[in-house]
Amino acid sequence: MERNMGMIETERIRNCFTRALSSYDKNADAQHRISRKLISLLPRYTGTHYDRALEIGCGTGGFTSCLKSSCRIRDWTLNDLCEVCKKPVNKLFPEQFPTFIIGDAEQITFAGKFDLIASASVFQWIKQPETFYRKLAGLLVPQGTLLFSTFAPGNLYEIRELTNRGLDYPPATKIQEWLSSDFRLLHCEEEEIVLTFTGPLDVLRHLKATGVTATGGNTWTRGMQEEFCNRYTLLFSTGKKQVKLTYRPLYMLAIKK
Repeated sequence: MERNMGMIETERIRNCFTRALSSYDKNADAQHRISRKLISLLPRYTGTHYDRALEIGCGTGGFTSCLKSSCRIRDWTLNDLCEVCKKPVNKLFPEQFPTFIIGDAEQITFAGKFDLIASASVFQWIKQPETFYRKLAGLLVPQGTLLFSTFAPGNLYEIRELTNRGLDYPPATKIQEWLSSDFRLLHCEEEEIVLTFTGPLDVLRHLKATGVTATGGNTWTRGMQEEFCNRYTLLFSTGKKQVKLTYRPLYMLAIKK
């Protein structure tokens, strides 16, 4: 029963991000900022040359593009839940397509060992994170690099406050604990990114356009939407005829022991 519920949840996430594919890049301002900051950690700590790299949750290729422009990687393996991501990502590799593996990274058996595993704004979706980090350690060569961003408690807190919906984000200390048996942590940093919108409906459009409605539940009635907008304006206005939405990214870079 638990396995079936997990499969249903995975399918719902896949469907939400598939529907958002055409609108994601134009609306994912926070995610693009996160990708640029995340990639800046590699030259500071471990360098930019890698033999084999695995990116988990490549999506439309925003972070892939950052990796490609900043690093020299001989052999690429890219993974995503959504098969439709393969086409836009392949456009980044006009000379030789990378290996593209479709499916849930928690369930997939990846072949071989990697000296870099990277992921941007994806690991918050992982259902069994402690087990997953142990799996990633097994996929890395000794002294291999794990680079990822996820989100910290307080991410999208405005939505949680008004709807009581959203993901449960483990604190950095818990993730450090999960990593400690297999990794040496070199960098851990939380950040706050505040986006502003002309009104609550634009917040909802932004979330839908970036696939974040995967955290949602039932369809809203007109009355529910009106109440949401009224309360959002009351509680989260900026004073400049705008409302805010808060992202709390968490950046981590670790080396396999």
